[in-house]
Amino acid sequence: MLKFMRKYATGYMVKAIFGLIIIVFIFWGVGSFREGDKAVARIGSHEISVMEYQEEYNRLLNTARMLYRDQLDENLLRELKLKEKAMDALIDRYILLKKAKEVGMIISDKEFTEYLHGIDMFKRDGQFNKRMYEEVLKRNRMDPKRFEQTEKAALLTARMIGVIRDTGALVSDRDVWAFYARERGKVSLGYAVYDPALYRGNASVDEQEVLNAYEKEKGAHKSENFYRLKYITIDAKSPVKDDVAYVELLKLKDLDAYGKEKHLPVVDLGPAAESEVLKKFKGLKVEEWLKGLRKGEISLPVRSDSKSFIFQLVDAVEGKPVDKTLVVKEIRERMIAEKARGAARKACEEAIEKKSTDSKNDTGFIPRNSAGIPKLGPIPKEDTGILALSRDNRVYGKPVGMGGKFYLFYYKDESLPAKEQWEKEREAYKRYVLAREKDNFLKSFMETLRSKEKIKIDWKEI
Repeated sequence: MLKFMRKYATGYMVKAIFGLIIIVFIFWGVGSFREGDKAVARIGSHEISVMEYQEEYNRLLNTARMLYRDQLDENLLRELKLKEKAMDALIDRYILLKKAKEVGMIISDKEFTEYLHGIDMFKRDGQFNKRMYEEVLKRNRMDPKRFEQTEKAALLTARMIGVIRDTGALVSDRDVWAFYARERGKVSLGYAVYDPALYRGNASVDEQEVLNAYEKEKGAHKSENFYRLKYITIDAKSPVKDDVAYVELLKLKDLDAYGKEKHLPVVDLGPAAESEVLKKFKGLKVEEWLKGLRKGEISLPVRSDSKSFIFQLVDAVEGKPVDKTLVVKEIRERMIAEKARGAARKACEEAIEKKSTDSKNDTGFIPRNSAGIPKLGPIPKEDTGILALSRDNRVYGKPVGMGGKFYLFYYKDESLPAKEQWEKEREAYKRYVLAREKDNFLKSFMETLRSKEKIKIDWKEI
């Protein structure tokens, strides 16, 4: 399993898996506030300590390292948002324990004893062994009383989550069929197009407004920067690791000499426009580190798949200011385009308000889970609701921007899934819907509980 996840660690699948793992931490490793330790967050009168937060963050970080291994760099860490996830887990954990106390939910001594006796690491010859239990805790520097409090809280939180999820499991057969029809069926949409190009004739701009914009922006209107970069490539067969090479290069500051010493080929790109560099090293996020380099400086190792690149900036020539006449023309064109775009959008909004459905354009039947519309293009993520339009909800409530144009979409017809296929998939799909609705209910319930709490987070203390 780990091998599979590591192989695809850059894809959305593992990121989704990692997101699901977070829920485990809501009821794993419940800690208590330590006397004398600074508080980093408060939920009502309850305080979360620096040490408690750090333990939670380290758990998430270790899980990320296990999944991503060498691919876990600063950029991926920022994308995973571990700091925020650790704080959310601690807050949710406290809220769940508070709710469990309110409803009188407990873990009895008998239940806890059965749980403890079921843990393999505390067994000898298949039976719970108290001496083994004490030895394991001592070896891990864990106080038995604190360990038992922590585990009881974890069990209580897990039970509370189960109760909440099951409460939201009221899904009828009719609901399941409706979900299935929405996801597996097809819909035909009518649409009207509002092209900004048709509104340019009525769009005019004030020349003084254009000149004022030029004065504010003139510093940003320059020709491309030119860079001369050299770099070495390090992989598993190289005689040195990238972090070691980076430290040694910081001292030597001579990529050619270092490459010769380590038998690593040095590539000299020669003078190249910034756009050329970005295109050549697409995927290395050059725009994030290139402009921060000074002449002669060495870049941090830039990792991609199984390779690392270390760059040295040999020279940089800053772009020169563009002629004022050209810049003013560009600004004028941009302003006209913005006004034409605004007019097209407004016309579309007015048509939506009138619920205009007399256009002759239609999409033909397309799957309700389609990512795009033939001849129109990809559907924006925020507007996938157009595929859920129905007889009861005919007109989409806002303009949809696609390919620089605005569209009004409305329901025309639908094609339901074949009954034969439904009969084959009914039970499996029902289980899927039930699990999904439980998770959605849990998420919604937690958001409601959070909204009732006074939460204050002091990120400066972290």
